[in-house]
Amino acid sequence: MSGEVEGLIDKLQRCYPAEERRQAAKKLGELKDERAAVPLISVLGDGDLEVRVYAARALVEIGRAGAIEPLITGLGDGNAEVRTNVAWALENTGDARAVGPLIGMLGDRSVSVRINVAWALERIGESAVKHLVEAANDPKKKHLRREISGILKRIDEKARKMEHDFGIRNTEKLVPPKIPEEFRRLMLGDAPGERKKVKTAA
Repeated sequence: MSGEVEGLIDKLQRCYPAEERRQAAKKLGELKDERAAVPLISVLGDGDLEVRVYAARALVEIGRAGAIEPLITGLGDGNAEVRTNVAWALENTGDARAVGPLIGMLGDRSVSVRINVAWALERIGESAVKHLVEAANDPKKKHLRREISGILKRIDEKARKMEHDFGIRNTEKLVPPKIPEEFRRLMLGDAPGERKKVKTAA
């Protein structure tokens, strides 16, 4: 299998016809070999849409198999399209190890990256809540509080809707937990240290 993986990586990275690169990316996803992670990330900005799609899907499979670190590293790529696709892949792995790095990307200069990062955190859900609340209370991340507040609110709404519609209890861990009441001020924009003083009538 070692030779097969190396051959596919070579085909993926060289200027082969797009169809051959697509099939190489697809096959690498099926093999789930960690060695293919970095080469696959390198083509997430490929000029061919289907190559990008197959590469992203392959990275999801590799990430689910446990090789999440290369994807986390890919969040720091200089190409916004690569960062966007990496965030999508992390969303679909659902791996909680990506939560911290994803939170750090909420301030990315690219709108597309920020949107996909938010979706990823919402999808990870339960495992992200504690880290999101900690980040919201971190003075160094004050500029991210609005985004974090929105994500927490959507996680909470999804959990409540699922419980209402399908009777799924949070203890079954099939949906994200309801946000603890003490964090509701955050979701309403009343973050620690930001509460405005209300003037009283004389």
